[in-house]
Amino acid sequence: MIKQSIIQKPLLPLLFTLFLGATFSQIASAQESFQKVVGSAYSVKTGALLYRETHTISEDGKHKVEYSEPDGLVFGHKVIDESHSKIAPSFTQTNMRNGEEIKVDSSAKKIVVHYKKDRETERKVASIDYQPGMVVDAGFNAFVKQYWQSLENDTKMDIQFVVPSRQSTVGFTVSRSLCKPDTQKGAECFVLTPDSWVVKILVDPILLAYDSDTKRLLRFTGRANIADKNGDYQAVDIQFHYY
Repeated sequence: MIKQSIIQKPLLPLLFTLFLGATFSQIASAQESFQKVVGSAYSVKTGALLYRETHTISEDGKHKVEYSEPDGLVFGHKVIDESHSKIAPSFTQTNMRNGEEIKVDSSAKKIVVHYKKDRETERKVASIDYQPGMVVDAGFNAFVKQYWQSLENDTKMDIQFVVPSRQSTVGFTVSRSLCKPDTQKGAECFVLTPDSWVVKILVDPILLAYDSDTKRLLRFTGRANIADKNGDYQAVDIQFHYY
């Protein structure tokens, strides 16, 4: 159980995608009644389609993500294992655009992070002591759903997001927010705001839009969770469709 003293914050407080090259793959759950989810990632600056991410649940219950270019060429894969924790799952991610590799092994006491920046860089390994309130990769989606009622009641909640490229955590505040003007009518929106003023300068807050009835993630606006061929994480607007 996460202690209120850790996750609730009365004052103004993911870079997580800037340093992580991670998220925001964020959605499917084995209990939900759909076969796949396709997220189309558009550039916030130009509106151009940058890539697609296709989410499925395998027979063994693992959440798999396939990243593809606009022309359909697959360039990346992710496998998320929620058997230990939905909020702090284990996962692996490979990006064939630049050779980036991420592996996170979560347990009750430790989160072990393996990170390889590109094809030329050596792999680094670090261990982080697990603390209640830590969120790993797609676990932010499970966090929002678990604390939905509190967030709807305008409670601000702290998380420590594990950032593999830094092999450490970065603090964010999760809170209710106004939706972007062109978001689906009736959606419920939340914002993740970095605690550090340095991070705030570098990264805009991350905005999440959910269907208020099904609690399905509809839209993610923030830094991409996977790098382009130059190793950069662009600002994206990902719109999700369920099949």
